[in-house]
Amino acid sequence: MPEYTLSEEWLADDLPSLTVARADAPADAPLVVVLHPLGSRKEKMLPGLLALARAGCRAVAIDARLHGERPDAEGREARLQADFFGTSSEMVEGTARDVSRLLDTLGAGRAAVHGISLGGYIAFTALLSEPRLKAASVAIGSPDWAAPMRALGLGPGNPFYDRAVSSSPLALLPAVLPPRPLLMQHGTLDETVSVDGVIALEKALRPLYAAMPERLHLELYPGLGHVYPDEMEQRAVEWITRFMGVGGEEEKRP
Repeated sequence: MPEYTLSEEWLADDLPSLTVARADAPADAPLVVVLHPLGSRKEKMLPGLLALARAGCRAVAIDARLHGERPDAEGREARLQADFFGTSSEMVEGTARDVSRLLDTLGAGRAAVHGISLGGYIAFTALLSEPRLKAASVAIGSPDWAAPMRALGLGPGNPFYDRAVSSSPLALLPAVLPPRPLLMQHGTLDETVSVDGVIALEKALRPLYAAMPERLHLELYPGLGHVYPDEMEQRAVEWITRFMGVGGEEEKRP
């Protein structure tokens, strides 16, 4: 049975991280950044980190802003109640910037990202500005920043809504994502994060992946709500290891 190394450390002075890898992993083992759901923390990602490490990756989870060991984590719920959209923006856009700082600190020239729920929002956002993210997997997250506003009755003409639409990954990813591989997984009955966002993104991206259809996939789970079953995790690990070149299965494209 292989042995594993587990390390907890603060990176870039203010990024609490948890890293898991096989003890015999090569120095160039593919790096995977794992991003947790709302209300969670890096330690709860350990089963997924172990699955990725078992497959030959070096997997690192960080606490999202206002979570875990990050400042003001205990005040997150109060801040969401007082300013939902501003606080959500801080968690999503701020943590997306932290992903880039993490790669800088680790000296990583290429990595994959896997995000769950809130972590999926962060992963979509990080893909907009971080070309070192060479493969992505998102479960029960959304690229549509405007969806929560529509649920509250906001629409075109509202400045916050209009900004959310124009700066959303749903609008911007088609210009910057291809040919990077993207896996999206979602339950069709998710009432927490609507499946409509990933359906719309897949529709927008599909023509851009016409020559490489194997690099874009949306897996829908009929009858499933806002949950992250083992099957989603297994598919995510298989996707990432395939496209990050673990075992030589996929060439390392730029």
